[in-house]
Amino acid sequence: MKFIKRHISLIFPLVAILLGLEFFIVFDRTTDSFEKSLKNGYTMMVVAKDEMSIDDFKAWDEHIEKVEEIAKSKILDRVNLNTDASKGKTFEASLPNFYSVKLDSYLTISALDEVKKNLMKSKSIRRIETFNSVYQSQYELFSFIKFSFHTFILFMTIIGFFLIVKQMEVWNFLHSQRMKVMEIFGASLFLRSKVLINMALIDAILSAVITSGIFIAIQNLWVRNSNMDILKENVEEIFAFTDFFILLTASVVVVMIAVFLVVINVKEE
Repeated sequence: MKFIKRHISLIFPLVAILLGLEFFIVFDRTTDSFEKSLKNGYTMMVVAKDEMSIDDFKAWDEHIEKVEEIAKSKILDRVNLNTDASKGKTFEASLPNFYSVKLDSYLTISALDEVKKNLMKSKSIRRIETFNSVYQSQYELFSFIKFSFHTFILFMTIIGFFLIVKQMEVWNFLHSQRMKVMEIFGASLFLRSKVLINMALIDAILSAVITSGIFIAIQNLWVRNSNMDILKENVEEIFAFTDFFILLTASVVVVMIAVFLVVINVKEE
């Protein structure tokens, strides 16, 4: 019980930081797959007077990944003109060429406009439909969610770090007399701070284990049994074995920085 009381004040903010870090990692993984689905679902329509190959498109912009020609008969079916067969064939022959163009990544609005400008430099291209309003609404919503989440994680990390530093100061105060005696006998700064470092490392390991356990529980007890398709499709992205080492490294780095700041501050005083 005494051990828990002594360490909970450091473990709690440290777990909060690690939870934020892991949520950040998971969010980036899942949004990457979502971003790929948005990219794969988006196409530009290009109207050209001459036949063009994918190399012709790529020559004007490097973001072009795939080009498919749309059959003129499909365009006529969409227009639904009531003409006889002979007039229909004549009209079809007079139509320009239509292409469905896919991009290699999910671009910003300005980058998408730049792609359009580059393609329009071609004398063969008459018109480009980027469906800008739909694309812009999806992109802005996606960007807002990412920005809001990252901002929340940043503030939570800052608050957690200051709580850790304060707890280090408390530990330093509790061991101040012992450290002064060691200083009188010529002990180095590292040796005087060894107790602080050991306690901090123990809490760092415990925090990484606790955070990993929380996400393993979320992955296996909630996500796998969830009815939400977007979660079930990305169940393996919730926690990976390598995440534990990322969390452990981050945890150790945070507590060591906090110990260093406290010890240096005490030395200056």
